[in-house]
Amino acid sequence: MLNIPRTLLIITLVSLSLFFLSNTKFPSVNISVKIDSPKKEADVKANTSPQEETPEMKDILGTDQDTRLKATRKLVERIGVEKAQEILERSSLPHTGEGHLAIHQIGFYAYKKYGLDSILMCKDYFLYACFHGAIIEAASDQGFEAIKKMTDKCKSSPTRYFQCVHAAGHSILAMWNYDLPKALSTCDDLYENETKFPEALSSCHNGAFMENLFGVHDWDTNKQQKRDWLSDDPYFPCNHFEEKYQKGCWLNQAARIYQMSSGDVKKTAQICEGSGNDQYTAWCMDNLARQIHPLTQGDPGKVFQLCQQEGADWYNNCLVVNAGAFYSVGGREEAIFICQNVPQNLKEECYQRVIGQIISDPIDQNQKQTLCQKIESPFKNSCLSSFTSVN
Repeated sequence: MLNIPRTLLIITLVSLSLFFLSNTKFPSVNISVKIDSPKKEADVKANTSPQEETPEMKDILGTDQDTRLKATRKLVERIGVEKAQEILERSSLPHTGEGHLAIHQIGFYAYKKYGLDSILMCKDYFLYACFHGAIIEAASDQGFEAIKKMTDKCKSSPTRYFQCVHAAGHSILAMWNYDLPKALSTCDDLYENETKFPEALSSCHNGAFMENLFGVHDWDTNKQQKRDWLSDDPYFPCNHFEEKYQKGCWLNQAARIYQMSSGDVKKTAQICEGSGNDQYTAWCMDNLARQIHPLTQGDPGKVFQLCQQEGADWYNNCLVVNAGAFYSVGGREEAIFICQNVPQNLKEECYQRVIGQIISDPIDQNQKQTLCQKIESPFKNSCLSSFTSVN
């Protein structure tokens, strides 16, 4: 069995359900010039030392996982759900399995204090760990139907809703002890009849397949990892399941292939293209484009060089996907920067994606208008008018 490290790679995958790929391919344009990335203003809060302000931080940043979990629970009980999340997000706690499980404690406490409304208190930090913790606690207390009731509370924002359902997919697989068929069947039971957001079902599948790949919830449990649904076949488990599960699977499969290929983007692209199905290949290449995102180390200017590794047929698609990926993890200005620098014939597609994310973003009206103002004309007007039309 291959060992798959939990790295920042996971962060770029957490919101796959928001960016469903079209069948359109764009002509390739070779970019060889260096593109300077936008410079951010200093974040005063980021420069503060949580260790100095928070007595629990020494144990949270220590090496013992049990001590870390207890200290995180002590922190959230002392200062509350939202403040605890903000402090830990600004700390040096790694965004990996250990950090993820620590933030579960915040979700557990949130459910104890706020019940099903706890999911509205969660932030998207640490791979949506607070969401996962709250959902797991609710299902343990009230059964799987509580997951549906909880995620329904996220419907005021399409972005939040898809992320809540995606988090549910992660949690459901963990609760089924990584029995993937049972988890997918549970997603079906909960979301197959959802009509207002028909992609919700695929988003739940997506979360389950992603959890199957990375296994965040069984990190450091000192138990034998149950991994019946991984193999050395680069097309497994997608080639095991029926058609309705293919989207959720293939939108994660490139991450598996990428790891099996030792991080070789070109080789991963070749294997994706060998799927034998154009739609599967498109989803796989969409996922591969997200492997580019962590390689940029937060610098959107690097996207233009790195995306060339996918090949001429997929270069432009890679740029658009990465604009969306930056936005989905909070890089709103970086996403706009990418669209500003793509080839002219790609700008409309790029801005359509980003504008869609701005519209559905659960931020206030003034923030949305400010983002629209940063977009170049004539796309700025499209952003402003679209925003006005939905309000």
